[in-house]
Amino acid sequence: MRKFIFAAAFLAAVAPSKGETIPEFVKVRAVAWDENAKAAGDKEWAVRVVAEVESAAKAGAEIIVFPEGFARGRGVEAVLDGVKLAAGKDRLVIFAGAPHQDGKDSVSRARFLSGGSWQWMDKLDLTPAERAQKPPLKPGMRLPLLRFRGAVVAALPAYSLLKPEIAASLKKRGVSLVLVSAPADDELGRARLLRAAAGRAVELGAAVLIAPPASEAPSLHLPAQKGFDLKAPVPSGPDFLVPWKKLLELRLKPDPAEPRPFLDPSPYYQVEI
Repeated sequence: MRKFIFAAAFLAAVAPSKGETIPEFVKVRAVAWDENAKAAGDKEWAVRVVAEVESAAKAGAEIIVFPEGFARGRGVEAVLDGVKLAAGKDRLVIFAGAPHQDGKDSVSRARFLSGGSWQWMDKLDLTPAERAQKPPLKPGMRLPLLRFRGAVVAALPAYSLLKPEIAASLKKRGVSLVLVSAPADDELGRARLLRAAAGRAVELGAAVLIAPPASEAPSLHLPAQKGFDLKAPVPSGPDFLVPWKKLLELRLKPDPAEPRPFLDPSPYYQVEI
């Protein structure tokens, strides 16, 4: 069975730090990046990436998520400084995996701007095209978890959300928000992802946000628990208001009368009958 190694820089307690103010809502921007548009030069592409972050920051977004495919095969090193300046210290920026050469290994490396500094993780679950490359990309082995506004946040590629072993790891960490950078996919792939997102939201007691390319609408899935709107949230453009305080209160103020299976990471013994 595949094991996942947790990097110390990404681990966080479920409870907020002492004196930390928990906001009612956190605005999340799912960047609408059209990967089918005419390819721009490297300079034009870099300007656009920074402009997307600046636009989201001016609109009050605290978390900014880019979909898979936004880099169009480019490395993102050239835009890291500009994005850091545009985002500032208090925002979380998620770059989906982009090509990177790590010694002899080719990887798809995701970047995370958190607390004003960049972190990285290699993509856990590769697409068939990435596995078919010559040489094939090497998958990562660490599950990306970050702390933000008192909560634990996970940033995943689309296929990882479908895997039960990933869900079990997220449950053990008490994740409150799962950010999924999704590629353009076929109809069946999109259906699998959306159904999995709704199920994971209930299973984990977390919000699950799908950030696809501009050809598909982003979506936010919330737990079906008392106090949450049971209808799918309708975004204002690419922005979602995530009910941050309510998500944390699911764990900080348990109600014995309300079923919350996500609070118990391993309620069953495995018995063959």
